[in-house]
Amino acid sequence: MPRIRTGQRKIARTWQQTIAERIRSGKVVPVIGNRIGNDLIFGGHDSLIAAYARYTNYPLDDHNLARIAQFISVIDENITDPRVLKEDYINFVKNKLFDRAESGNITPDILAELEEEFDDVTFSEFAERLGYPRFEQGIDDPLLTLAGFPLPIYLTTCYHNFIEAALRRAGKQPRTEICHWHKGLEGIASLFDDDYQPTEDEPLVYHLHGFDSYPGSLVLTEDDYMDFLVAISQNIGREADPIPRRVRQAMADSSLILVGYGLRNWDFRSLFWGLIKPRPIQQTSVSVQLLPDDVEKHYLQTYLSEFEFKVFWGTIQEYTGTLRQALAE
Repeated sequence: MPRIRTGQRKIARTWQQTIAERIRSGKVVPVIGNRIGNDLIFGGHDSLIAAYARYTNYPLDDHNLARIAQFISVIDENITDPRVLKEDYINFVKNKLFDRAESGNITPDILAELEEEFDDVTFSEFAERLGYPRFEQGIDDPLLTLAGFPLPIYLTTCYHNFIEAALRRAGKQPRTEICHWHKGLEGIASLFDDDYQPTEDEPLVYHLHGFDSYPGSLVLTEDDYMDFLVAISQNIGREADPIPRRVRQAMADSSLILVGYGLRNWDFRSLFWGLIKPRPIQQTSVSVQLLPDDVEKHYLQTYLSEFEFKVFWGTIQEYTGTLRQALAE
């Protein structure tokens, strides 16, 4: 914060200026939803989920990923265990990306090579070799804007390495970690086992809802979300806590910027009730929301304000643009 000169009177600051100051001091944690990456990479989150509903022969109209996956996990006799369902979802999005690349400007040689190795690479490796994310919006790309901030920790509920790609584009060396939210993940080594300390140059990207390199780590069905919420709500601060102490501390003493979430969706609800609401001190934070009707707007504003959340009504690109402007002042 700036030095107060003798005789200087206090100047009222907006919450936007407060967030900008905290970004400068590294006291902000971006929390990035699945929707951002799906909008940027697949041409639209809603269209991707609608395609998944068609692929799985989902008979209902409510195209919610967790609900679709839950339905399939119960009805489809070919789904013998939760991992099979998650592997099938990753295979689905990999095929959708390959279809998108075929209609783009990827050379036939690269496509043929990747088709031969289709089952041998993770989705994130697959996307990177196809040149995704493209970051075609340049400085207006919301992931690139967030990646350019001097911050040590990024949280995401995205299953893929899109924010890591943006951080590398920004000249940083991100480290990827997953939440060990069930016992089947205990064999996966943690960065914090080696006393890793996130920094601006080597930031942590913490995948709360799993990462495609470890299909079993995905929080995908409604049952998964319930199990995840129970897991992160027990043993807080103890040895068995699945959330690293460094991540919980960052959540407690930093402002949050939530981007890519709808309040009714499972990813937000599990995140909010499991990690945000229990914070001992509610710092000024921001949720970016598309403008709904007046009734819903009043509800969202009132609900979030109880937890020191300000709501920015507009697109993610508009909000990250205002952040860039505030930081330049």
